[in-house]
Amino acid sequence: MVRRKDDIQKALAAFDGRRIAPLKDAVDLPLTPEAEGAILDAVAGPDQVGATWMVKALAEAGRLSEAQLAEALADFPKLTEPDAILHLLQTVQYAPGVAEPYLRNFVGLAGSDKLFLRVWAFDAYCRVAAMHGAMADVTDRIEQGLTDRSKAMQARARALAREFGVKVQQKS
Repeated sequence: MVRRKDDIQKALAAFDGRRIAPLKDAVDLPLTPEAEGAILDAVAGPDQVGATWMVKALAEAGRLSEAQLAEALADFPKLTEPDAILHLLQTVQYAPGVAEPYLRNFVGLAGSDKLFLRVWAFDAYCRVAAMHGAMADVTDRIEQGLTDRSKAMQARARALAREFGVKVQQKS
């Protein structure tokens, strides 16, 4: 059994903004190319929260190509819903090489009043910068993240430090 374009459209219509069951059900089975296209087409539209959740779920499962992730990220500047922005920020880790055009967007989110947008914009920025050899900048950013007042930011900075082999000073 596979999911088709109309299955995706029904799932997005059934999504109430909270319960992800219809979205999860829609992406649990293999998708036709048209179904994948329907998800990507919905990223910047009124169903952006549900569509970006699906993109994130598929990226986590390794079911989207780098080209498909690039297509989803191309709509990043058009997103208006914080949850949709968060979902795409969380997908950058699966294809940081295609996210470079959005570095300015990531930096712009550093001042967001939404904590998780700040944390995941930080993560996305570090991943893209590291891909382009800017490890001194990444190291500086990670060190700044470790001193942030937010425990979530500190945790993300520690995870990035481990991933990138950044040596951090231990608190005495």
